[in-house]
Amino acid sequence: MRQHIREDASLVMAKEGNDYELATSFAIIAGRTSEEPLEGTVLEACIQHGNRYLLFLTDDIPFEDSLHIHLLDEDLNRIDTVTLGAPYTTGHFRNLKCEDSSWITFEFFGDCEWEIVMLPKKRLRLPFVSGPKGVSWKKGWFHVLELRAKK
Repeated sequence: MRQHIREDASLVMAKEGNDYELATSFAIIAGRTSEEPLEGTVLEACIQHGNRYLLFLTDDIPFEDSLHIHLLDEDLNRIDTVTLGAPYTTGHFRNLKCEDSSWITFEFFGDCEWEIVMLPKKRLRLPFVSGPKGVSWKKGWFHVLELRAKK
């Protein structure tokens, strides 16, 4: 399945963050706006994969920025979310590559390249066991996104 970077994607602030909650934004793609707010305030990239959209959003918090990767369906409803971040750690989103039809690589923090894969169907993911250090998934047991650290 072909994937490409969307240039017509943007964000509009849904709710400002505070000491207890992260800021959220609504995604706007091709003139349509998501109904559910997404964690993040800075749109780093939007990749269309078939009729799905993979959005990379950061929080714009100096010295403790996280990367939220949201998978949306064709109606801009959230399918899955994975977050890359750690306390007192900041990252810089860079070197995005759409390698082939199923996976994408990028750098954020650490001395590694990160790879994200959109699985064809949901897979069981056990909290605190199923992912690399610094990676967390939105609530739920089954997920479509898989994030791996490549050395």
